[in-house]
Amino acid sequence: MFAFRPVAPAVYWAQRDDVLILTIQVEDIDRDKNRKVTLNEKSLSFSGKGGAENKDYKCDITFFKDVDVEESKYNATARGLKFLIKKKEKGPYWTRLTSEKMKLHWLRTDFSYWKDEDDSDDEDQQRDANLEKLMAQMGESGGGLGDGDAPSMDDLDDEKDSDDEELPDLE
Repeated sequence: MFAFRPVAPAVYWAQRDDVLILTIQVEDIDRDKNRKVTLNEKSLSFSGKGGAENKDYKCDITFFKDVDVEESKYNATARGLKFLIKKKEKGPYWTRLTSEKMKLHWLRTDFSYWKDEDDSDDEDQQRDANLEKLMAQMGESGGGLGDGDAPSMDDLDDEKDSDDEELPDLE
């Protein structure tokens, strides 16, 4: 008999000069009352069960720079965990999320929240509106990182963007 190892979930990230936006994508993680999320100034650790096969998932992220644990929040939904992690120091964008320079196959850019430092305000009003809505919803619960009863963020995926337009029929 052999033991199953936990698998790394897909993790998506974006940033602003003062905050990191992370999504750990594990379906039905909101039902796992035994999930473990640990955030400290230098790292984030997650483990839990989810998905159609109720697999064990685990990931550890050591941040490029320090974060502010007290000002950070997360929310569990049916699609995964959404984090707003406050950077310890506001300033230039980080060159990467992790302290390691290696490419992690499970870590991807979240282009729905991504904004380059030099992007104009006109180009990204929709993305900023989504981020402000996300932050407001997380703030409504008044809870910090350990609060699993944060408001649902499922409605964020319902917003239309240019990719949602109907395609014409092929001839």
